[in-house]
Amino acid sequence: MFDLIIRRGLWFDGTDGEPRQADLGIKDGRVATVAATGLRDAEGLHVIDAENRWVLPGFIDIHTHYDAQVFWDPALTPSCFHGVTTVVAGNCGFTIA
Repeated sequence: MFDLIIRRGLWFDGTDGEPRQADLGIKDGRVATVAATGLRDAEGLHVIDAENRWVLPGFIDIHTHYDAQVFWDPALTPSCFHGVTTVVAGNCGFTIA
């Protein structure tokens, strides 16, 4: 049993390899399984049909200027709207945070 299953998406794994159609099983906030067809009969609390959609890991933005913005926009929405799940702040010389 997975928390989330993403079925039939075009999986880009972040290694610069060719994308492939796959099912992903998510458990405790992490990708637990990537299978070409192995999760067709698996159960999940939530299931997303991602056919004809891209599925990618979260991006890490290693250079941001969010030092002040985090105070009025804690979600740092410009990044999360574009698939960024982790940011590095404090590298621009304006480290008030």
